[in-house]
Amino acid sequence: MAGVLVCFAMAAAATSYLVLQQTAAAHRLASYNLAFDASQGAAEVMRVETTAARLSMGLPGASRGLLRLRFAILQNRITVLNRTEFTNFIAGHPEVADILPRLSVAVQQIAPLVERPDQTGALPSIVETLQPLEPSLVELMSLTANTVGDNIEAGESRLQWLHSISAAVTGILIVLGIVLIVILLRDNRLMAENYRRLSRMTDELQRTGSQLSSAHGAIAKANEELNAQNAVLRSRDQDLAVQNARFDAALNNMSQGLLMADGAGQVIVCNNRFLELFGLDWLDAPPGRNIGALFAQVAERGLVPPVVGRVLLDRVPGLTGQSEPIAFLAETEQQAIKVGHKPMLDGGWVATFEDITVQRRADAQTEHLAHHDTLTDLPNRLMFGQSLQTTLNHRAAGSFFALLLLDLDDFKDVNDTLGHIAGDTLLVAAAERLRRCIGPEDSVARLGGDEFAIIQTGPRGIAETEELARRIVATIAEPFYFEGQRVAAGASIGIALCTDNGMNDPESLLRSADMALYRAKAEGRSTWRFFAPEMEEVVRVRSAIASDLRSALDRQELELVYQPIFAFETGRLRQFEALMRWRHPTMGYVTPDRFIPVAEETRLILPMGEWVIGEACRTAMNWPEDVRIAVNLSPVQFRSLQLPRVVEAALARSGLAAQRLELEVTESALLQDGDDVRAMLRELRALGVTVALDDFGTGYASLGYLQKFPFDKIKIDRSFVSQIETRADSVAIVESVVRLGAKLGMMTTAEGIETREQFEILRSFGCDLAQGYLFDRPQSFATIQRKIAEGLYNPAAREGMGF
Repeated sequence: MAGVLVCFAMAAAATSYLVLQQTAAAHRLASYNLAFDASQGAAEVMRVETTAARLSMGLPGASRGLLRLRFAILQNRITVLNRTEFTNFIAGHPEVADILPRLSVAVQQIAPLVERPDQTGALPSIVETLQPLEPSLVELMSLTANTVGDNIEAGESRLQWLHSISAAVTGILIVLGIVLIVILLRDNRLMAENYRRLSRMTDELQRTGSQLSSAHGAIAKANEELNAQNAVLRSRDQDLAVQNARFDAALNNMSQGLLMADGAGQVIVCNNRFLELFGLDWLDAPPGRNIGALFAQVAERGLVPPVVGRVLLDRVPGLTGQSEPIAFLAETEQQAIKVGHKPMLDGGWVATFEDITVQRRADAQTEHLAHHDTLTDLPNRLMFGQSLQTTLNHRAAGSFFALLLLDLDDFKDVNDTLGHIAGDTLLVAAAERLRRCIGPEDSVARLGGDEFAIIQTGPRGIAETEELARRIVATIAEPFYFEGQRVAAGASIGIALCTDNGMNDPESLLRSADMALYRAKAEGRSTWRFFAPEMEEVVRVRSAIASDLRSALDRQELELVYQPIFAFETGRLRQFEALMRWRHPTMGYVTPDRFIPVAEETRLILPMGEWVIGEACRTAMNWPEDVRIAVNLSPVQFRSLQLPRVVEAALARSGLAAQRLELEVTESALLQDGDDVRAMLRELRALGVTVALDDFGTGYASLGYLQKFPFDKIKIDRSFVSQIETRADSVAIVESVVRLGAKLGMMTTAEGIETREQFEILRSFGCDLAQGYLFDRPQSFATIQRKIAEGLYNPAAREGMGF
């Protein structure tokens, strides 16, 4: 009995246990209902959204009644979802905890729109309000579906376990028999029923999810189509607005006035510039006004010259009916208006009106500037060439005319020392004096720089031409004044005559006059010379020198000779001056005064000067270390910014100490910007070389140079030294220069000493260094080396020279 009781007790316990399991299964079934409710709520949201979208696009199957029905179902679903068991379920899932409040708010927002779907923007607003909830609803649906699936799987596993227990209890307690079997069968039926219900719910959830996906795709596609249509409409509106704005901007910002008329001769449109040009306002030129009446008003107002107004009144109305483009000009000295007309297909026309008064004046001014010098307002080279050709073409047989070319003497000195403003003032004054010198039929032009040309037409003889030249020289020689300072100038003139038997083309005349000018400048300046055939030979030789000089360096025709310089007090050899010579293969030795000016004009002096510096430095390395070398610099070299680099490279290549090199600068090299000269001299001295002022006293303002520029030595020009035996003023000048140099801390060298008397006078003044034929002429390097080796430059060997 006890065993039976135990068995029944166990059966009771088992029964209690099964009851508990059944209760848990019932609770799990409740969770399955929650998943169904979530899916139905999401589906109803999408159905409302789909109905609104289809209704907004006018698709069949959508109506306001269906929208309200779907919205009512949605509100019912929201009530179901707000039950306690559902809110408790989602409270455990933070990712979807806010969906119900958001859904409720959205439903409240669209409720008025559902009642008034015809209101503008109501349907798109419903879609825009519900669309953001779709992702959260789908996530809620997915969460509940996943939860249900997990519960089903766990329930099946648990039911299998319970089945095993029940079978064991049945086998053991068979005696309990029918009661336990009934209980187990009923439990099994309940579980089977639950399983079938869960299966149906799973199928329903899957179908609902598929429907939701389809609905979501349809809504997205509808939204895309709607957005595309809106974008097209906005783009068209913007394009139209931009086109209108561009048309208005183009029309009213034209530099020309524009007027458009129809086939009846009435105004269609005009722009702001048209109204401004004729002093009208928009009320004067409304669409539909007669063109003739409009231009009658323009003529009457007098804002354009009467002649211009009458031309416009006569011509513009007649443009109606013209089939070809027309352009005409209405102008006086006060104003010029250019009209351009183009017909249109409908019989109307469009015309532009442009005030070209400023342009016409500018064209005239440009024409004047193209043929006249801007500084002096004289005819320029171009107009002079035309005038010369015209004079040649119209010269009568048996007559002649004269061509005078002239340069202002020393103009560059004035320009460089007093400045370009003074130079320009001198040119203007000289031009005015030339105008006064010539006759009424003659003409004067400025060819450029300080070069002028005069055509003397129809002189009665050469004497009359010579008289004109004499008058010009005398007039230009009169002093000029600039800012109270007296400025002296002169004129050199070359004259070529055009006769029946002579030159009869502009090029020949100009070339001949230029050769005559060159002769006048070479023979003293401030004078005139007529062209003579022998002048061509001089020019030919000069051209030949320039041509041969270009290859002289390559053919090694240039060489250096060296003249010694001694100390007055000790008689010791102190330095040599390097001098360039040219050994021409056919002309023999060409003197420097013949080829140096040509080299400077052609700028060949730059490579030649670089060769001289390098060769002199290399040569000096063969002499005692206390003997220095002096090299002359051309003004062209001195104006080259590369000079310091050339000197530095020559010293580096030769190995010569910088203090053994002396650079001699003439005063003409200093006639440029003072700051640049000072900078150049400082840069050269910074290398360690010394700088000497050569030919002192022959220039324009020597004393000023000593104050402005840093020099180490002054070289007294031979023109003063040669006269110290005969002229007291030369003695005074040389003595003053020597004393001035001593006070300024500069050494002095006397050039061109040829007699012992000159030597003694200069030594008595305290001059430092002596140079001249008294001691030696310039010699070749080989001769210099021989004399040094034989001791011929030692003081004892030259006792008879005064040392």
